[in-house]
Amino acid sequence: MREFCARSLDPLVGAKRFDFVHDLGAQMPMRVIGMLLGIPEHDQETIRDESIAGLHAEAGQPLEYSQGKLLSGESFAEYIDWRADHPSDDLMTELLHAEFVDETGTTRRLTRNEVATYVSVLAGAGNDTTLRLIGWAGKVLADHPEQRRELVENPSLIPNAIEEILRYEPPAPHVARYVARDVEHYGRQVPEGSVMMLLVGAANRDPRRFPDPHRFDIHREVGPHLTLGHGIHYCLGAALARLEGRIALEEVLKRFPEWEVDVENARLAPTSTVRGYETLPVFIP
Repeated sequence: MREFCARSLDPLVGAKRFDFVHDLGAQMPMRVIGMLLGIPEHDQETIRDESIAGLHAEAGQPLEYSQGKLLSGESFAEYIDWRADHPSDDLMTELLHAEFVDETGTTRRLTRNEVATYVSVLAGAGNDTTLRLIGWAGKVLADHPEQRRELVENPSLIPNAIEEILRYEPPAPHVARYVARDVEHYGRQVPEGSVMMLLVGAANRDPRRFPDPHRFDIHREVGPHLTLGHGIHYCLGAALARLEGRIALEEVLKRFPEWEVDVENARLAPTSTVRGYETLPVFIP
C-alpha cells in the first residue's frame, strides 16, 4: 500500500497543487483490491471506472438501473477462466477452490457465476468507498488545519483520526433493508415486507451517542459507529479500508503537511449509494 501511495504521490512533490481523488483516491485503492483479487494492473482502471459508473446518478432524474458487465460478473469471466487453469496467490484462486456446506447440507465449491458475482461485489466495494474516504480526509483536514498539524507532529493520532473521519463524513451515509418480520420501533409498528431507509450519517451524529456530534475532533473517543455497518451486515473489508485510510493519510502528511481546498473546482460525485468527492483539487503552499 505504501508503494502504491508513493507511486501516486512522489511525482507530485514540489507541485503547487494536486487532487486527492484523481491523484490518490482513485489510484491506491484500485491497485490494492486489484492485487488482492488478481486483476492485471493494465485492466484495473477499466474495472474501477465500470464500478463507479454503475453508481452514477443525475440530480432530479430517476435512477436507470441496468445489470451491467461489472454487476453481472461478465467483466471477470476471462480472469476466472484463466485462474481456474493457472492458480495463483489471490482471492480469485481462493474462491475457485474453497469448499463449503451450502444451505441444503451439500459440500461443494462455488460455481463460476457465483465466483464472478462475488468478485464483482468485492471489486466495486474495494474501489469506491475507500476512494471517498480518502477524499473526505483531504476535505475535513483542510477545514481543521490545527488538527491536521497535530497529526503531522504526532502520527500516532492518525488511526483515531480515520475513525473520526469515518464517523463525521461516512462514505456510505445510508442503507436500505427489507423488514423480515413485523417489528416495533419507538412506538410505531413496521409491518413485514416494508422497506426501511437507515440514515447512517444521522446515527453517527446522534447526540445520545456522541457528545457535541457536529464537532470534528481527532481526540474523540469514537468507539463504535455505523459507517461500516453492524452485526451480520458489518463490512467485510472494514479492516482493509481502515488500513488504506491510515496509510494514505500518513503518506500524504509526510509529503504535504499543508494544503487548502480549491473550493471553486471541488465537486461532489452524483451517486446513488455513496457520498464523496468526484474531484478535490488542493493548493500546496
